Amino acid sequence: MENISLILSDLDGTLFHDDKSISDFSAQVIAEAQKKGILFGISTSRALVNARHYFGNLSPDVLITNGGGLVSCKGEKIYSCEFTKEEVRKLIDAAFRICGKDVIISVDNEHGLFCNEKEDLGDRYWTYTDFSDFNESAMKMCVETLDKSLVEKIASVVGLDQIDYLPFSDIPWYKMSKKNATKERAIENLCSYLNLPAEKIVAFGDDFNDIGMLKLCGKGIAMENAIDEVKSIADEICLSNEEDGVARWIEEHLAFF
Repeated sequence: MENISLILSDLDGTLFHDDKSISDFSAQVIAEAQKKGILFGISTSRALVNARHYFGNLSPDVLITNGGGLVSCKGEKIYSCEFTKEEVRKLIDAAFRICGKDVIISVDNEHGLFCNEKEDLGDRYWTYTDFSDFNESAMKMCVETLDKSLVEKIASVVGLDQIDYLPFSDIPWYKMSKKNATKERAIENLCSYLNLPAEKIVAFGDDFNDIGMLKLCGKGIAMENAIDEVKSIADEICLSNEEDGVARWIEEHLAFF
């Protein structure tokens, strides 16, 4: 473990407690690792404009957000991958046509998170829109459905070979992004930028879109509360998110960094 140069953590179900908070203990342990010269990064499906509301005392060196569609390192944007305005419009129109006019969708890009949900669900920061005149590029679009066949029909208007689509295990939504807007592709670009082998990264996750990240990195660690598919490919399993599993693992291994 003395060769680890970067720690990456998902947020929901991983670094977050169930109430979307990051404990003082976790922040302190992460800060100690950073003092030792270890980079710390967030790797989340949340849009950047949404995720930054929850960082609290954290000062991440690396931000992989928007499902892998946007990457920055120490404040410098190093990677971006998004649907064009035309592709976004096609996907939105297809979602309403295929899933019905009342379907809830969200679209995010570098500067905004947009949704046609009028209710404040507590842990989201978005701009309301009915999408009737939406005309922006986007890194990710999510649809409130667990019907894979419907998602495939929506994605086909751009091309199934052009889109990465996955469900979330904790909410009844599917996310769609460009093929190269994934956490693992984001990490590959980050490694190239930092001249850092992926073998020197330890990554923590719990859900479907963390699988590629955990496989790619030198040490992939699943949370105790992770879905079975993540646990089955992980190198290790740490304590749950409610038990500060990420920080507990870092604390245990900090002396070896």
